[in-house]
Amino acid sequence: MIFADFPFLRYLIFFMVGILLYPVFQELPLKGMLLMLGLGWVIYALLLIYVESNRLFPRFRFIFPCLAFLQLVLAGLIFSYLRDFKNDPNHLIHVEEEVKGYLALVVGQDEAKPNSIANRVFLKKIWAGDKLRESRGEVLVYHRANVGLSPGNLIWIKGKPQEIPGPTNPNEFNYQKFTIRQGVAHRHFIGDQFEVLGSVSEFPIESFFIRLRRALMDRMDRVFKDSKAVQIAKALLLGQKKTLDKELSDAYATAGAMHVLAVSGLHVGIIYGFFFLWIKPYRLGIRKRVLYLSTIILLIWAYALLTGMSPSVMRAATMFSIMALAQMKARNPSIFNAIALSALILLVFDPMLIYAVGFQLSYVALLGILLIQPILVKIWLPANKILEYAWQISTVGLAAQVATFPLSAHYFHIFPTYFLLSNLVAIPGAFLIMTVGVPFMLFSKFTVIGSSLGFLTEWIIKLFNTLVLAIQDLPGAKVSGIYLDSFEVYLYFLFLGLCLWLYHQPRKALLWTLLAGLFFYGIYRLIPYQLHPQKDILTIYQMDKGFAIDFEQSLALFTYDDADNSSISFKASPHRERRGIERQYSIQLLEKETAKVLLLPNGALLSLLDEGLIIATPSLSQHELFSWAEGVWTPLANLDTLNLGASAYRVVFD
Repeated sequence: MIFADFPFLRYLIFFMVGILLYPVFQELPLKGMLLMLGLGWVIYALLLIYVESNRLFPRFRFIFPCLAFLQLVLAGLIFSYLRDFKNDPNHLIHVEEEVKGYLALVVGQDEAKPNSIANRVFLKKIWAGDKLRESRGEVLVYHRANVGLSPGNLIWIKGKPQEIPGPTNPNEFNYQKFTIRQGVAHRHFIGDQFEVLGSVSEFPIESFFIRLRRALMDRMDRVFKDSKAVQIAKALLLGQKKTLDKELSDAYATAGAMHVLAVSGLHVGIIYGFFFLWIKPYRLGIRKRVLYLSTIILLIWAYALLTGMSPSVMRAATMFSIMALAQMKARNPSIFNAIALSALILLVFDPMLIYAVGFQLSYVALLGILLIQPILVKIWLPANKILEYAWQISTVGLAAQVATFPLSAHYFHIFPTYFLLSNLVAIPGAFLIMTVGVPFMLFSKFTVIGSSLGFLTEWIIKLFNTLVLAIQDLPGAKVSGIYLDSFEVYLYFLFLGLCLWLYHQPRKALLWTLLAGLFFYGIYRLIPYQLHPQKDILTIYQMDKGFAIDFEQSLALFTYDDADNSSISFKASPHRERRGIERQYSIQLLEKETAKVLLLPNGALLSLLDEGLIIATPSLSQHELFSWAEGVWTPLANLDTLNLGASAYRVVFD
């Protein structure tokens, strides 16, 4: 593979560099960036004229791609600036007056939460400073209305939205950053403090598909009897994974089959390939071919809208659309160019997609399959047709797993041990469910046909669930507590790239570079163990209700929890698992008349009183106190009492 043969791949890489550099240069004014972009093109044109007129092109050839790539980096910065809501002066984040209420448009379906119902709304107007004025922004609202909200509802909400807070504990998931990258900076617990004023149709196409999706989900609820089958049908056919309960979601994640529940290239490819079974476009005349392929493109995007336009389905729909457009002229485009162009189009539309986990996994998995799977197939290709089919599916799963492993470890911290076995079930299972489930959705209104197809779809899903749950129950089905930081993710892909390069072009220099890199990475992994602090460390986590405490001493971790499991797993467990300490014990609790007392291994006592936590240290022991704020530990003056729930604290004993 020659890099120069894939121009869109080059364009994509430098455009992505601009997006990734935006946080560093976000303070630059837009006019300045536009001026630099325009000036760059003027210099490019003048230099090209001068070089051509003086026949100096061979000598200065390297200048032109450098200038062009610089313009792509600037374009990435500019599109990121335009997408950043902090640069909108009318955004709610810039409103300093007291907001007494606001007019908003519902854009998301009801999403059930443990104690409320969540919706996404767009701001239209706010009541601030004793007047109604326009404002923009997206808010996550949580209500308890008896009648749910629908996309298109225009509602008046009392009160002011609150900015989504950042993490309050070390290594806690940064939900604030996650939502900001999706364009959401505020949330509001509104209860029943709102009024539906009417309905409007600002997004008629999107609203139509949301209503259609809801209708199809209602029909699934009526036709399917098995609750787990309903959840899988909604996820696999309609992309609604939020309906999955935690037990079922964990089962699929443990078995390594979660990827089939995310509507992606597999699902769109099945629909795309279905039309090619009956009519071959290259056999049609130019007009009929254009009409036929245009119809396929419309149907693909209709399905993408129906499933909620997730990053993975947008990637697949864009890529297949590019391939269909090329086939209108009877061309077979390079798959790598099609992938790069689809990513470039999506990132121009929304540069923040580059941070979406679904976007990253979708493209990395596809590239892994295209680059690694052919190598694996060459190792062994059985003569038996059944074995060959199983091996082909296994190599696809293995290639995708090799490529996506660092991202899975970075975001989810687990590795499914039996992923090869689950792929032998998941891929054929998804194909069968799509083959029967899509016709079910099309004909579900017709009682006899719809019921028959629904019964068959449910039966296939129940069998599918049985096999996946059986894989989950196998001993050692998953490895947990795997952590890779961002640097290690980049390093993994660098090593993987060197391995592929070495396979295609065996050279001693590449081999020695790879071995040296692995050696220094090994040293990098050993450094934390060699530099592990010798001091005893007490961590007190910030909890909304209750508390959790860790005490670390000589590579042993002592814990005490007095909070619900959900809070512990969300706020305390990430930091505990990240420490990588295998020896864990419980802190001893002493019940006294006046208070609960925790006895630490170093002899210090923690007294739990109504007013807070009191640290009583041995006479010979001193300690330093820190609080967690803005992502760092900030030194505090030693206090007699710590206010539990106000902040996370760290106590370092000498």
